[in-house]
Amino acid sequence: MNALLPASMWTCRRGRTVLTRAVLGVVVLVAGGCLPTASPDRTARPTLLNPRWNDDAFAEHLDVLRETLQGEQTLAPASRYVSAALREAWLQPAVEERYRLRPLFGRPSGYAGYVAGKHPLGAREDTSGVPVAEQAVLVCADLAEGETPVEAAALLEVARLYGRASQYTVMPERSVVFALWPRLAAEDDPLTGLRAYLEQPTWRLDRVRAVLYVGLSARRRAEVQALLDEYDLPLYRVGAPSEEEKRASMGAPAGSPETAASPVSRARKLAERTHQRLLAATLTDGKMMPSLGDSIRVPRPRPPDAQQP
Repeated sequence: MNALLPASMWTCRRGRTVLTRAVLGVVVLVAGGCLPTASPDRTARPTLLNPRWNDDAFAEHLDVLRETLQGEQTLAPASRYVSAALREAWLQPAVEERYRLRPLFGRPSGYAGYVAGKHPLGAREDTSGVPVAEQAVLVCADLAEGETPVEAAALLEVARLYGRASQYTVMPERSVVFALWPRLAAEDDPLTGLRAYLEQPTWRLDRVRAVLYVGLSARRRAEVQALLDEYDLPLYRVGAPSEEEKRASMGAPAGSPETAASPVSRARKLAERTHQRLLAATLTDGKMMPSLGDSIRVPRPRPPDAQQP
């Protein structure tokens, strides 16, 4: 009988099955003595309209990544941490069961995971002629040795937000691929990771609607755009906060002497900007899709099977 009824109509409490059905406005309970289950706790669910950013999470990313990349001649420690962070965010591995992309010069060319699109009508097409659910937005950032990994910390927290929220809502409508391009030495070509991904992408490039580059400086925008133009991909730069915004984030009045904002506040501001751009890029109607009803008990998310870092 269970197979004939919607899963949302079944709940289990203390080992007993409760079936609720609305008949002409009357709720009928089967299995006497059982009470309807309480609404799930919404405080534990991430919200995409007004996300609550955790400064401790930003600080952890910054500390660990800075330490693992400082003076290291290998990306192994950073690889383990980034892979664990993407897995903990409930992202699916971009390459089979791995978050590491193909190796270059003996080290990964990048790390990537994705959140699958959930457009309710998979066959619906927009002006591109591609079903919305099969389209993707690429969100990427640099992870460079010797630099404060503000961009990487921001990207990892946005990935956590979308990965976990996707377990409870019918969004994003378009898929989202999150990627980091690591560099061990300052003299390395900063476009190596992105170029390697474009040559062997994990998502069909003709179905990538936009590339959001987190923390891309204005002086590098032209070279990145030139590379993406070879593949007909539009670039959207999510710039770092200006000095005036940095002072404002620290409570300093406008026009005050220049004060460097903390890496945590810079990462949080960058995450907010990335989220705003990404939210607009992943929703086709420009508004949030409805979430699951309060009366439905949301099961605990199941982690991907047998993932390897």
